[in-house]
Amino acid sequence: MDLEGQNKIKSNELQFELMMQLGDYVQQGIPIYLENEPSTPFQVVNRLMVKDDEVYMADFVRDDQGKLTQIRYDRVR
Repeated sequence: MDLEGQNKIKSNELQFELMMQLGDYVQQGIPIYLENEPSTPFQVVNRLMVKDDEVYMADFVRDDQGKLTQIRYDRVR
């Protein structure tokens, strides 16, 4: 397998891993937002992979006790 094929497999593995991690958060009742809109793990992963010319930052928002309350993905301008 050539380097391009290996990179594609690695990218697919990373996409799947992120999808599963975000899905776990959603199952725990932690909402995910993409550009200030409620979102799904699929929508986030799709946007991050399709918009490769844009950069998104994940912000893990916690309450005063340190409990994770939401995850926000916003485009870095």
